[in-house]
Amino acid sequence: MELDYKKIVLEYLNTSMEHDDFTKAEFKVYSETTADGYEVYVATLDDMNPSINEDVYYYDSDLAEAVMDALEDHYSVYIDSYLYDDIYLDDTFEEYFSENVEKIVSDSPDSFTEEELAFVKKEYLDEDEETEE
Repeated sequence: MELDYKKIVLEYLNTSMEHDDFTKAEFKVYSETTADGYEVYVATLDDMNPSINEDVYYYDSDLAEAVMDALEDHYSVYIDSYLYDDIYLDDTFEEYFSENVEKIVSDSPDSFTEEELAFVKKEYLDEDEETEE
């Protein structure tokens, strides 16, 4: 069974992620090109005045952590789908789920179908499904 880790984590954190409309999110992640042709990445709450020291990244490998930090702070996030794929955010959502599965299940059991909940308990929590009589 394949779980939608992104959906589950976003529901658990009570926030959202946008891939199409830059204006619908508080925290924005995007790439820019420098005057001399280098690509840099911006992850900021203030897209009109990003801080060069705090919001601009030379490597995209640090962006997944910045996105998850913003989501944990309950900010909605914009990131285009190409950059989302490039930084393997699906893997990051799965990792976050794995690290927080007990809290997610106990705080948001209604986020799962019965089949998904049984799968999570068996695969992540080492619990066998009890048969009800």
